[in-house]
This record gives sequence, C-alpha cells and structure tokens, in this order.
Amino acid sequence: MVNENLIFIKPATEQHEQPTISKVIDFLKMFMPITIAKRIVCIIVLSIGISIEEASRVSGFCEKTVVAIKKKLNSNEVDILFVIGGGGRKSPLADFESAIINEVNQNAYHTKQQIADMIFEKYGIKVTQQTVGKLLKKNGIKRLKCGSLPAKANPAKQRAFYDETLHPLMECAKNGIIELLFVDASHFVMGCDFLGSVYGKVRRLVLTGSGRKRYNVLGALNFVSKKITTITNDTYITSTQICELLKKLAVEYVGKTIYLVLDNASYQTCYLVKNLATELGINLVFIPPYSPNLNLIERFWKFTKGKLRTKYYTHFDEFSNRIDSIISSSDGAYKMDLDSLISEKVQLFDCSEKEKMDTASLTKCDQNSLQKAA
Repeated sequence: MVNENLIFIKPATEQHEQPTISKVIDFLKMFMPITIAKRIVCIIVLSIGISIEEASRVSGFCEKTVVAIKKKLNSNEVDILFVIGGGGRKSPLADFESAIINEVNQNAYHTKQQIADMIFEKYGIKVTQQTVGKLLKKNGIKRLKCGSLPAKANPAKQRAFYDETLHPLMECAKNGIIELLFVDASHFVMGCDFLGSVYGKVRRLVLTGSGRKRYNVLGALNFVSKKITTITNDTYITSTQICELLKKLAVEYVGKTIYLVLDNASYQTCYLVKNLATELGINLVFIPPYSPNLNLIERFWKFTKGKLRTKYYTHFDEFSNRIDSIISSSDGAYKMDLDSLISEKVQLFDCSEKEKMDTASLTKCDQNSLQKAA
C-alpha cells in the first residue's frame, strides 16, 4: 500500500533514466557524504514500492545493503540511516604509534619489512608492509637517499670553525668589508661521467675516447658576487697554479682585503703558497681536515657537472669550452641559482639547534662513528 501523500514516481526501468538519478546523487554529494546521498535515493525509491533489485541498480548499493535499509524502514528506524558509523575497531598500533615512529627516526631501517619485523619483535603485533606504508605516510616519513659523512670528520671542530671563523667572514663579505673567496680544483674527465642522455626504447651505448682527456679547473668563487676566477690546464694542478691564481686575484681585487678559504691539500699549504700570499697581502683560511662541506665551491662543481651531463661531447675542445661557458655565467645567467645554492646555510653534522639548517638526523651508527672520530 503506497502512501497517498507521496508523489508517484515511475520506476526507473528505462535505460535513459539511470543517468538522471546519478546526477541527483552527484548533486547531493556536494552537501553530504556520498553514502548518505545514496541512502536518501534508496529510501525514496523503496518508499514508493520499487523492488529491491531495481533499488539496488538505481542507488548503486548491493542488494544486501538495500535489504538492510528496507528493514530499517519497516522498523521505523529511519534516523539511523542518516548517520555514518565511526568505522571499525581501534587499530592495535594506535597505542604504540609514537614509539614506533620514534624508533624509525632514531635507527636505520631500509625496508618496510624490516619495520614490520621490528613492530612484531618489540610489540608483538604482526602487520603487513602495506600497513607499515600507511603508518609512515600518515606521519610524513619518506624513504630518502642517505647522505655521506667522511669517516674522519670532526663535527665539533667544524662547528667551531663555522661559528668562530667562517660565519663572521661571510658577514663581513656581505657588508662589503672584505672579499671572501672559496678556492678548490675540480678535474673533469671527458667521456667518463658525461655521456649524456638520448630518447629511445632501449639504452644506448656511446663510443668513448681511447685516451684519458682531463680538463683541470682551479677556481676561486666570490661568496657575494658568485664570480669565479680560474686557472685551467689539461695536465695537473700544483702549487704553481695556486701561485698563478693568487697573482691573478691580487690584480683583480687590487686595493681590497682578500680572504681565501681552502682545504688542506699539500700543494695549497706549502711554504711557496703561504709566502706568496703574505707578499700579496692575501689572507689564507684553511678549513678543518675532512670538511669538504665547508668549502662552498664544491657545490658549484657539482652544479657544473650536472649541466655537463645533459650532452655527450665528442671533441675535447667542445667539452672544455662548455665548462668555461658555465663558469663564465656564474655571476650572470646562473647567479640566481647560485644565490640559492651558495649561502650562509652550511651543512654541519652536529645537529645543533643554534642554526636553522636542513641537515639530516643521524642514525645511531652514524653517531657512533662521530664519537670515535671526535
């Protein structure tokens, strides 16, 4: 018996009527969860006497769900149909979630299965790799590439050098009091690591040269302007080339106070170099041993090699000219990139809260290595 107060709606048996009801559901979705929207449609069609099979087709519910809705209607429990339940039971990981995340952050786990094994061993809860993946994603944990830390690095000395020497020099350079330059050499071997990339369905093999052709670049990077002064050759970098660079810088920055940051390579710390620097009035500042992270020109060499890898070079002149072109654009076309890449933000390994630096947290294995090195 159909309620006379209800407007009669023809059962949606015709094929063209299904898209209309789908549009009604899509409209209701804008104001409520889709489950509630589909229930409303199901309630209406059941109330006007449409069969369970047809109501299932119209609403998108399975017949079992439509039967359950009809039972609620018959028992006058309509209100409960407009409420979505809170879901299943509480996850067994909920009570240990923070402890698990802390454990993952403090130690080195390379796979989801290792984390799943750790959870079972520590908390007696057996979980799948899929569950581990959801837990990590929920807490913003990603699988990141590991960074490297020189085995003999001394984080305490690096921090002291940065705080007491390097950072004050950076501030003076920014204020125009001194000219601060980072000095180091890079060796570009043609056909070794610069094979380029090509489009294709299979990997291509490139015919490389038979000899070892190397382009050596000794550079001095100006911390503020990002201009690079160079001495280049295809043989070796020795103290002779360092002296050439010192003389070149003395002319380029005549009348200015010059500070050079260098590593502890023997051809840079020899008496020949130190005596010439004293004669020219150039101040040499040597970073702590095993601290390439403190010599910011290293970042530029990496930047340069990234530019080189986009193409394969068949001739050495073409290869060396491309390197020179990138270097000459350091304070021009690439300055914006280098301003972001080379700044006061220096990578340190002591995890100090004093500086806002993007450094990766160390694993216990890393920490043990640091303690031994210190």
